[in-house]
Amino acid sequence: MTLPVEQAALRHAHQLCLGHRDALLDALTDLDQRGIAADDLDHLNSQDRRLLDQFAHRYTRLQDDMGARLFPAILRALGEEIAAMPVLDRCLSSGTGYGLECA
Repeated sequence: MTLPVEQAALRHAHQLCLGHRDALLDALTDLDQRGIAADDLDHLNSQDRRLLDQFAHRYTRLQDDMGARLFPAILRALGEEIAAMPVLDRCLSSGTGYGLECA
């Protein structure tokens, strides 16, 4: 059985975001175990710096992929026409009609 294109795109976008989420959770766990505090930021070793870089990179990618892939895929799967809408308008005008809250 094949999925309609919109549902396949939604599934792909969702899986991509879940991958970012999992990497963020791993990084948070590692950061918590290392006990890095705000005072430590001035003198991080290279391993801690890489860990913080990974967290920042994945967080940014998650935000980017949600705005560029996941939200449009959700609205397309719901049959919304979104081609000419900026991301915020997509969420506010279409998303609230489906019970989504945009912050």
